[in-house]
Amino acid sequence: MSDRRDLDFEVSPGVQQDLTVLNDRVRRNPHDVRARNLLRATINTLVGLRNGDPGTKSLEYLSSYPDLSDCRTSYIHADPTAKPSHRIVWRDVPPREPDGIFRREIIAVGERANGRVYHLAGQRLGRPVGYTLAELSALDEPVAGRSPAQRGLMAGGVEPADEPTIWLAGP
Repeated sequence: MSDRRDLDFEVSPGVQQDLTVLNDRVRRNPHDVRARNLLRATINTLVGLRNGDPGTKSLEYLSSYPDLSDCRTSYIHADPTAKPSHRIVWRDVPPREPDGIFRREIIAVGERANGRVYHLAGQRLGRPVGYTLAELSALDEPVAGRSPAQRGLMAGGVEPADEPTIWLAGP
């Protein structure tokens, strides 16, 4: 998917808010070179994604995070001498019609530290921690708001705080 014509590009209101936070940091601290470089690198990475860039890597399921195995991540390189501190989480959504085009959905922009951007992406997609996509698609009742025992979380599962109710349709 390297040709922009094969791709519809979507930046959600949540991502617009993420970008506003980065921009506000630069406006408050105009001499902060790191903040300015981070904003520029983020915009450049988004332009690359809009133009079909494949991103850095596919994500995989980890039980301590929401399942983002249908997503990819792009590292934001604001400082070439340091490990990238921020990520963009996104996914390509297949077309509904056979002759349709893929939709590239940007889900979250944020810090990698403590998995913040991955938890944010899971929240925006309505995916609780401790469930695979297959398990979520098999449910027809809300999974959020129940205790780990009621939800049947595997050992090591984490119950997110203040999680909204998520309704999922079964097969």
